[in-house]
Amino acid sequence: MNLFIDSNIWLSLYHFTNDDLEQFAKLKDMINKSIRLFVPQQVYSEISRNREAKLKEALKFFDGKDVQFPAFSKGYSEFEIVKQTYSSFIEQMKDWKKKINSDILLHNLPADKTIEQIFEQIDFLPCQDYVQKAYNRYRIGNPPGKDNKYGDAINWECLLDKVPYHEDLYFISADKDYCSELFDGEMKDFLKSEWANAKNSKIHFYKNLVSFLNKNVSDIKLEAENRKSDLIEELRDSRSFQETHKIVAQLKLFTGWAEDQIELLCSIAEKNSQVRQILRDSDVFKFYMGILSGKDPESLQDSAERRVLADLYDIGRNRNFDEDLGFTASDTPEDFPCF
Repeated sequence: MNLFIDSNIWLSLYHFTNDDLEQFAKLKDMINKSIRLFVPQQVYSEISRNREAKLKEALKFFDGKDVQFPAFSKGYSEFEIVKQTYSSFIEQMKDWKKKINSDILLHNLPADKTIEQIFEQIDFLPCQDYVQKAYNRYRIGNPPGKDNKYGDAINWECLLDKVPYHEDLYFISADKDYCSELFDGEMKDFLKSEWANAKNSKIHFYKNLVSFLNKNVSDIKLEAENRKSDLIEELRDSRSFQETHKIVAQLKLFTGWAEDQIELLCSIAEKNSQVRQILRDSDVFKFYMGILSGKDPESLQDSAERRVLADLYDIGRNRNFDEDLGFTASDTPEDFPCF
């Protein structure tokens, strides 16, 4: 099996649980045996370049904040116990964060180790010879590529050249540049046709690891990621407000959402009335604000993400920045982007 895993999929490993990472690490034993992994140098560069941003996203809610105890609370018998316990928690949190930060700097996180173990099994494909070809295809409007960026085009040209003729390619990417605008889970028709004409073979497209592994590699089971996928499907099929609240409560137990998962969750918020009509409810609102936190509306193309984010900001304005919805007293309408 010829396999390509895009940089956005590799970066999603930083959101995996340790159990899922251990499962995914089994892939290294399949490399150069049942699986031939194609990794252009461009992919490795993108992983290295975007690692810090991905970790920043993962750490955004990982913070132990100091609590200011009101004067009247000191008259309660619980005060000293709670104060001591909380102070101990804050110190432990600081020590823990120092250890994590050290591992980040040393590239010693579990995901770092997993990626390194797999990459040790392969040779990166040089990409310098494909830069001009990628630039040319981008200039004439052929996918993949957008916003004066053609890294995806470099990878595509590299794969067109390096994957053997007559051999299929299994292609995993959450990048919308590859995705059909008509059919969910399908690759752009232009790219499928180009591949078929150039290689006389098929390209099998997957938007995430779960769908690829479940269908093709039965030995690797990503339990947490599978559970997230199941919950997303349950939310898509939700038929009552009560059911939606129940599912959202379970979704909130997870962190680290891949781009395709976020887009799908936002699409559900648009299309399923049992989600859309209670988007202003505190739990649903906070969940969606959480998964969209850090998104720059100006950089988002017309998509479910952008439209749902606009709805969330409208809800915030109409609720006068209710603190229960996650806005601070200092927020003003000017702080929110115009759509």
